Amino acid sequence: MNKELRTYLIEKCRNWMLPEEVKALGQIELKESEIYSAEKSKFAQKKMELVYGIGDEKTDELVALGKEKLSDRIAKRLLKENSGIVNKCPNCERLARTPKAKQCRFCGHKWFEKNKADE
Repeated sequence: MNKELRTYLIEKCRNWMLPEEVKALGQIELKESEIYSAEKSKFAQKKMELVYGIGDEKTDELVALGKEKLSDRIAKRLLKENSGIVNKCPNCERLARTPKAKQCRFCGHKWFEKNKADE
């Protein structure tokens, strides 16, 4: 799978991800940030554990895969389970900005007008 498609699926299709996948990605991003390494109050630590699934067995297994492998695994599952999740321009066949976009950011082609005429 190419990097552009994987990035599109991970960034634009989070609502199709499983809760533990979202938490695992969030946990990896958190651990990469400076926020995680800074000293925190017990309340802040507990909140981060709940939001990012720190200590949750399923989430921790996914985090152990690492960012690249986890992203690849999620992207492959999303493609397999959700037909039509990838939105490509009918004119140039490049990825649209989002799954619901109706105008190409590359060639400028608009396909929302075509849908209105079909109705």
